[in-house]
Amino acid sequence: MCVIGEVLDPVAVDRLLVRVHTELQRLNEEMRMAERFAELLVPILTAIRASGTCLRVVDIGCGLGFVVRSLAASGVLGPDVELVGVDFNRALVAEATRLAEDERLRCRFVCADAFTLAEEATVYLSNGVLHHFPAGTLPGFFRAQDRAGVQAFIHYDIAATRLAPLGAWVFHRARMREPLGRHDGVASARRAHGDTVLLSAAAHAVGMDTFLFEPPRHTNPFCAAMRPVVGTRAALTDEFRRALGRRARGLAVARVQASG
Repeated sequence: MCVIGEVLDPVAVDRLLVRVHTELQRLNEEMRMAERFAELLVPILTAIRASGTCLRVVDIGCGLGFVVRSLAASGVLGPDVELVGVDFNRALVAEATRLAEDERLRCRFVCADAFTLAEEATVYLSNGVLHHFPAGTLPGFFRAQDRAGVQAFIHYDIAATRLAPLGAWVFHRARMREPLGRHDGVASARRAHGDTVLLSAAAHAVGMDTFLFEPPRHTNPFCAAMRPVVGTRAALTDEFRRALGRRARGLAVARVQASG
């Protein structure tokens, strides 16, 4: 990385972040993250469609937009779903936009705060974002999603187990070349929040039923290390379960009292 005096070269920083996120995209491909999101999004959107609501899926902290672009490319959600990726980093948003244009995909990317978009989300997503929030700020993150128009959220993150840092070290050492990416993978696993912290925070979206989802058919232990906190409006929960079918067995109901 180029350093000018004691100041980091912003152009070099942006290039490094794009390289690291490109490697992360390969990890997401291997871990089939887009398929895992679709596994929950399809039944959630099936439940929402019955109400005639406009369908807009917003990915918070989208990076290079792998999940959004993959969902757009597959068409699995249907042509009536608008896909939007949001990130604070302009370089990542610019690269995500370029990739989507090259692939001729029906999705868009915005450099902004996802909660200040002019058009309300129907469903919020995030992938590997929750561990970046200190535990004390997580309730506000979930509370911000309990607003008119928002019907559900799906937030995948690292499961906080004793083996998670070791698994992250092995996996990132084998799959990533950039030292920053290798370091961040282990640091992220160490920062992962436990179930009680996540569910207590999610309970601050008081208008939602919240769950942890344990996908029963993903047997790869590295894949199993990623799992989502899911929230749905109470009126949608029964229909969501019906649409999910046998996979509903993976939903662990979380009636945790919000605190703080």
